[in-house]
Amino acid sequence: MSEAGALAYWFDIAPEVVDEWLDWYLRDHMPSRVGTTFVSGRCYEALHAAASHMVLFETTTPEALLAPGYLSLLKEVSAADRQRRGWYSNAIRVTCRVRARVGRGTGSVLGVIRIAGARARSADIARCLAQDVVQELARAPRIGAVWLLENDASIRARMDQIRVTGHQDGSADWAVLIEAANESDVASAMARLRGVASWRALELGDAAVFDQYRLLYTMTQSDRS
Repeated sequence: MSEAGALAYWFDIAPEVVDEWLDWYLRDHMPSRVGTTFVSGRCYEALHAAASHMVLFETTTPEALLAPGYLSLLKEVSAADRQRRGWYSNAIRVTCRVRARVGRGTGSVLGVIRIAGARARSADIARCLAQDVVQELARAPRIGAVWLLENDASIRARMDQIRVTGHQDGSADWAVLIEAANESDVASAMARLRGVASWRALELGDAAVFDQYRLLYTMTQSDRS
């Protein structure tokens, strides 16, 4: 099976424009992406999280993020979209390879463990996440699926050569996504990591951020009219 890709994006939207932003995002932005480059897209708002919103787009391969049709959308930005870019702050944008996925489905609650700037060796982090963390989280009660995303900075760099906005966005190295129905189940699953020796040994400290989001909207390529 070929390796899937994803674009993960965390950001803050000012409360006074969040309704206008959501209307535009659901009616315009997501439909322009899903069914062309992306096979699905999701939009989230924070329950307990560092950023007010998160979006997640999936592709059949990581390299699909460099498809000419999508790059043309990044290059040709309208004046109105440039203005909307001002609604965003504290953005983190990660072009990802899906390294593991256990389980199926989309939860109404998404747990996120985002790792950036860790002092531990990259190989040790990769081994711990893929072999221990994903499996331990997937064993937790009422967790439907767990994914592991790894940043591919080379894809982001090639996109940034084309895109008009967003060059200042931050990044992350890894993200673990936990699909569930209830906040308490995500919290319980995350707490299980205290019993994983390899996770403790990484001593990630502030390099690991633990978030929870509520699903606002999802769209797939089959929704295209």
